[in-house]
Formats: sequence, C-alpha cells, structure tokens
Amino acid sequence: MRKLGFLLVTFAAVALVSCSALNNASSQNAVASASGSACGAAVSGLYRSYKTTGGINLTNSNDLTNALALATAYSQLRANSTNESYKKAFAAGLVTGSAGTITTSNAVNFMNSLLSTTALSGINANNIASKVETVSAIVTLLRALN
Repeated sequence: MRKLGFLLVTFAAVALVSCSALNNASSQNAVASASGSACGAAVSGLYRSYKTTGGINLTNSNDLTNALALATAYSQLRANSTNESYKKAFAAGLVTGSAGTITTSNAVNFMNSLLSTTALSGINANNIASKVETVSAIVTLLRALN
C-alpha cells in the first residue's frame, strides 16, 4: 500500500514537471513567433520603402519605427541564437509577419543573415538616428531579398 502511494505521488510529480516544461516551451515559441512576426512586418515595410525610394531614411517616421522594430527583434533573436526551437518559431513568424516579402524558402537564410550582423546591436529610440551603420546593415539585409 505504501509503495502504491509512493508511486502515485511520484507519477503526479513527474506529470506536473512535464506539463510545466511543455507550457514553458509553448510560451517561448509563442514569444519567438510574435517577435519573428514583428520583425517580418518591419522588414516588409522597410523593403517597400527601399524599393520605392532606393534607400532607407531614418528621418521618415515609418522607416524609423520599422528600423526600431527590426533592432528589437534582432536583440531578442540574438539572445536566443542557440535555441533551435526559438529560431524555428521566429522563422515561421518572419513569414507570417512579412505578408510574402519573406518566404518559407528564404526565411532561415534571412534569419541567419540577421544573426550575422552586429550593426543592429544596442540600438534604441535614443541612438538610432546617430547610427549610420544601421542604414547600411538594413540595406544589406534587404538586398538579400531580391
């Protein structure tokens, strides 16, 4: 009888830990997907601007907002760069958020290009206008979508 009680308590503890781990992974994937989606939307807006005007203008409020969103998503991706589950959910979010600018066939390559840049590090609303390399890095990323 004692063994049965012990087994039931052990089983309940294992089930609780398993559910908690699954819930954490699930919520992390939701965060990654949302970050990827925001990144995709920003890239799509920047890409339209780049195609229309031939460049990125950080004095334009839309370009500035999109560049900040891209930099924020970059920071989140960079912080999770070794987490394959996060990166997979982020790439899926890129496709969803970009409304066709980024496709399933180029999402991983774009994400890897994003991870390989350092020009988007430490960018925030206070310093983005003074970061000349930001525009260059964004244009390089956008050219990869051609």
